[in-house]
Amino acid sequence: DPSNEIACLSVRYSLPMWMVEKWISVYGKETVEKMGKAFLEERPVTVRRNTAVVSKEEFEKELEKDGVVYRRHPVLPYAYELTNYDYLAGLLSFQKGYFYIQDISSMQVAEWAEPKEGDYVIDVCAAPGGKAIHLAEKLSGTGYVEARDLTEYKVEMIEDNIDRCQLSNMTAKVWDATEFDASAEEKADVVIADLPCSGLGVIGTKTDIKYNASEEKIQELAALQQEILQVVCRYVKPNGTLLYSTCTMTKEENEENVHKFLETHTEFELEHMRQCFPYEGCDGFFMAKMHRK
Repeated sequence: DPSNEIACLSVRYSLPMWMVEKWISVYGKETVEKMGKAFLEERPVTVRRNTAVVSKEEFEKELEKDGVVYRRHPVLPYAYELTNYDYLAGLLSFQKGYFYIQDISSMQVAEWAEPKEGDYVIDVCAAPGGKAIHLAEKLSGTGYVEARDLTEYKVEMIEDNIDRCQLSNMTAKVWDATEFDASAEEKADVVIADLPCSGLGVIGTKTDIKYNASEEKIQELAALQQEILQVVCRYVKPNGTLLYSTCTMTKEENEENVHKFLETHTEFELEHMRQCFPYEGCDGFFMAKMHRK
């Protein structure tokens, strides 16, 4: 009996019934079981080494000095899993800007964006700044990254991280992503749109998300994302990249939104998109890379 099955999964993985039902209809029962298990597992924290500031050898030596146990990521050369520490932000290596605490899935954004030296990048909803900082590091001192967010408080968070990571090719400013900024029109080689979403991909670390989410909120967020995309796509230069991402797993906010956007913006074409699941050693995360012709 399917309704009984949903109830069982809901209890076993302490997920709301509507969410289990929604996910089963989209991804199938097996995937939902794997997701539920992953949400309940302890996951080591992942960090990204600041390649602009510290070499691999020096970084690892510094961690060893602090007694931190690290494991190198099998694919991303600058990524590490860390265990055996009290408080990461208390480490000297953190204060020196040697690393940034970031999920593996978020690190993929800069990888997919593939910035070239000298590129101009705008991240429209950047706080606390991880993806924008990663892009600035990838530009190795060239180009320019402008990180924007809605409030003074959020922008201060970004600025603290810019200072700590010692970046000269990046600034932050307060801007509402739903408002068109004429001064940025066709100015960016890369626009990062990591937009407000239902956050269902990070239930493992932020459990309150599952109690605050609802079908109605998902629809509202999908509409907001669509509204922002319509505005910020105008900042992309011809031959530039628009990278859309969320930390959730719903078709409305992810694949459907991309298709909706592309239907109304024929000047963009989809290069690739991917839904990552929380059992793949990262947060639940979605990315779509679009190219402006």
